[in-house]
Amino acid sequence: MLIILIVSVVTGAFLSFNGLLPEVLVNNNGLLVEAMLYLMLFLIGFDLGTSRAGLKATLKPDRYLIIVPAGTIAGTIFGGFLCSFVIDLSAMDSMAVASGFGWYSFSAVILAKVKSAELGAIAFLSNVIRESLTLVSVPFIAKYFGQYAAIAPGGATTMDVTLPVIEKFAGRRAALIGFVQGVLLTGLTPFIIQLFI
Repeated sequence: MLIILIVSVVTGAFLSFNGLLPEVLVNNNGLLVEAMLYLMLFLIGFDLGTSRAGLKATLKPDRYLIIVPAGTIAGTIFGGFLCSFVIDLSAMDSMAVASGFGWYSFSAVILAKVKSAELGAIAFLSNVIRESLTLVSVPFIAKYFGQYAAIAPGGATTMDVTLPVIEKFAGRRAALIGFVQGVLLTGLTPFIIQLFI
């Protein structure tokens, strides 16, 4: 699965960079990505619903529904603070960039508008890299650190882009918690990022 993921990304980048994709595909890129995203979410829901017993067990109250998102928020902001010691950014700017939680389209725009274009570019790149690293690191994290640890790197993206990988390598329960984390962080990101700008 991981090899297929990497080969798919590299192949797509190569074909796009060299202009080898049909024009209709390039022009409707955003629409196709959105449609594929909804299809993936549908299939995950379908997979969850195939077993009533499994669905019942998945939906039971669990303290990790709170612990994992809270830990992701605290760890991400603390990581941003630590990064300020090794990069040329203030602690507040570094934590503002980290507060994007992988939501690059939002954090880049808001930081470019409120702070500077450079900080917006940093937010865009760092959050894109976070999402990309999540896609390739989840299998290893799930194997060596446990299913719940595999959720944290995705940040806000665990409700969409990185959810299929989490479901595949960390299981249904982790996928449900990941979805809840993604929804919570997507809702909280606009407020948390305001704390640092």
